Amino acid sequence: MKILLQSIKPNDQNLTRYIVRQAAQELSNLSEPCYYSKTKKFYFDIINHLGISNEEFKRFVKRNYSGTKAETWKLWNDPASNVLIFLMHYFLTKNLVKEYMATMVYYMIVHYSRLMHKQIAYCDQDAFKFTLDNLTKTHLFYREKTIPNSLYFLSNEMIKRFTNDFKSWNLDNIIMFISVSRHRISQSIKSFAEHYYANRKDGRIIKTHIEEPDSDKANMYQYQVQERGQKVIDQALNKIIVYKVIDQKAFNDAKNFTKIKTSIATLIVNGLSNDIHLNSIKIALQLYIKDIKDVSTICNHNKYYDHVKKMMAIKRSSATLFFKSQINSILMSILSDIKMVDTYKGYTQQTQFIINSFLAFYLTSIIKNSICSS
Repeated sequence: MKILLQSIKPNDQNLTRYIVRQAAQELSNLSEPCYYSKTKKFYFDIINHLGISNEEFKRFVKRNYSGTKAETWKLWNDPASNVLIFLMHYFLTKNLVKEYMATMVYYMIVHYSRLMHKQIAYCDQDAFKFTLDNLTKTHLFYREKTIPNSLYFLSNEMIKRFTNDFKSWNLDNIIMFISVSRHRISQSIKSFAEHYYANRKDGRIIKTHIEEPDSDKANMYQYQVQERGQKVIDQALNKIIVYKVIDQKAFNDAKNFTKIKTSIATLIVNGLSNDIHLNSIKIALQLYIKDIKDVSTICNHNKYYDHVKKMMAIKRSSATLFFKSQINSILMSILSDIKMVDTYKGYTQQTQFIINSFLAFYLTSIIKNSICSS
């Protein structure tokens, strides 16, 4: 380890930006059926950011496991896995906890993608979607609602168990981490693959069907609105999570709609940029555009305001996920991060509703500004 640390010449700013962006983007992409992350290019990107050669890093890996039980094990000697493990150690020694967590998430994504390539090399999107929607209630992908959420959950489990070992470079426990993390992912993927192939064999799939314009123009137009909306959602996620940009117009509009105090609004939008909120924000925005049939519902000022206000007024829903509850879930997560849950609970119900509504209007205004200005 000492030789490697003396050899690297990292640009910490570029390195941290790269790993956080990579983890956030890939986590977002995994919401798409049959998406597997590319698992080769990132290794060369990272060693370039570290300022060392492929040969130097491979020599480190060989030295690292020399004389251990993992000396000849292929998985443990994989340079790509080890460069992420080294980054976790490196970030922790510099107290870069957020970057450490992003690297752990990315490590899980890489191994998920490798195992999925192995189990389902040629993926049928319709069978994939049907399988995901019809797993047993005990399956990790069902329990955590999405694959990104599942990998994020596993990342947190590994963080709780192995953080001290990464920081101190406890090699025996790092060897154990590689085994445990791979096994946890493998269990869920093998089970998913069994269901996937059974469903495909029996013809149990969700058909992706688009009505022809001359047979049902309304359905076709709704599809076009939602397809465009999905692209805008991805752009919004990049803006919020990856580039950490505050949309000032959306901020001002949401403030004007709700009359929230500027100080509280600022705390919320600043907290929103934490990458742990990525998938929750994506779900909220997907729920927002889900039933929109006409772009005027977004772009017409009064229709937009009435639509969001109506969604936030719903008191009960039979759906597992609905917009208002998802907004509140994101808000409570932000408040927990900034240690303001008790303060929030001390507010009146009306003030709590205003704060929730501000977040709803801010997120949807980002979509509105992007769609309606293009």
